[in-house]
Amino acid sequence: MTTPVAAKNRIVVITSLGGFLEAYDFTVYAHMSAYLSLVFFPAASVGTSLLNTFITFSVGYLARPLGAIVFSHWGDRNGRKGSFMVTVVLMAVATFGIGILPGHEQIGVLAPVTLALFRLLQGFCFAGEFSGAVTYLYETIPTHRQGVGVACLGAGTMAGILMGVLMHSVLVTWFDERQLIAWGWRIPFLLGGSLGGVSYVIRRRFVESSVFTAVVERGQRERIPFMTLLTHYKAELLLGILVLMPVLASVCMLFFFTPGYLTRMLGYSAEAVAYANSLNMFLGLPVCIVVGWLGDRYNRYWIMTGAGLLVAIAAWPVFSWYAGGEANLLVAAVVGALMWGSVEGIAILLVVSSFPVALRYTGMACSYNICATLFAGMGTMVGFWLIRLTGNMASPGYYLVISGLAGAIGAYLLGQRQSVKPAVGRLSGQE
Repeated sequence: MTTPVAAKNRIVVITSLGGFLEAYDFTVYAHMSAYLSLVFFPAASVGTSLLNTFITFSVGYLARPLGAIVFSHWGDRNGRKGSFMVTVVLMAVATFGIGILPGHEQIGVLAPVTLALFRLLQGFCFAGEFSGAVTYLYETIPTHRQGVGVACLGAGTMAGILMGVLMHSVLVTWFDERQLIAWGWRIPFLLGGSLGGVSYVIRRRFVESSVFTAVVERGQRERIPFMTLLTHYKAELLLGILVLMPVLASVCMLFFFTPGYLTRMLGYSAEAVAYANSLNMFLGLPVCIVVGWLGDRYNRYWIMTGAGLLVAIAAWPVFSWYAGGEANLLVAAVVGALMWGSVEGIAILLVVSSFPVALRYTGMACSYNICATLFAGMGTMVGFWLIRLTGNMASPGYYLVISGLAGAIGAYLLGQRQSVKPAVGRLSGQE
């Protein structure tokens, strides 16, 4: 017989799987880009093929704001469960679809066009999937475990990135380049799509959030949650974006920017960089969960303020060390794990708890996806732009310094605002 605690733990694990799969897929796509470019974008120039592949990768980010509005409206009007059930199955279909998609040689220009459409669908759905999972979990698990539960969602997303890196390493070890181009690149997408299908089947057993059900019974749903958000909760939205900025900026700069930066621009060993990045991700997972646990016991706004300041203080020394050409990458990985793990473990909890039930999904989705589009989608370009602008190889650290300060200020102001205007109560425009 399943105990209540075991049932709640199961909900945490299954709910986290959606974010895990999406992060896994984005990572696999980035690491398999060299093979995808040959299959879908054959061109005279290798650079052109790769560029087209990465443009298709970025398409997923562009679809996020629209997906956030659509699925959060559904979630705040018709229920959290239905919304993130649909998102996970559509994500699984898109991922599996990439895995079985014929290449340019078989169906011509239809191949890259279909690939881009699948990427659009993935980004569109993930905008609702992660925010819906956070909202559902926050409203479902006991109050004294909300911090660690939400932190597990963030850790699950990072575990997906780690899994994607490990999958790539396994594939390049087991198969030669000819096999990877011919069919090996399909394996991780087929696996990801299959796991998404499993997640959908298990999620069907979930029941709707009792908190949302109570709102429906009282007739307190918002007619247009997004408009109510802009009318009554603009400050919470903007502060939520600030709080999430160090989360998304640190993940982008520490995991997606540094591989090329360290190897191509600073001459570090590709093998050493890959090992350090994997260590960074692995060590950050328990940091994330521990910080979430602390958020259940102590003032979460002060914890986030401290975590943001940690990012701001540590970023410049780490990147200066990198730029010197003699950094111990393993030590830097430990520092990086403390940086991203500390903000990931608490920031999402602050944001989701800042909005009332009637528009919680919308507030979380808009805060997270606007921030992701601006500060994760553009992060790598900002890093290279700073180097060109200043001529200083350590200058990408400025981006993390600014993001850490933004997160600390946002957390402090959000805490002050919540003490005056708690995220409860009926708003105008409700049914």
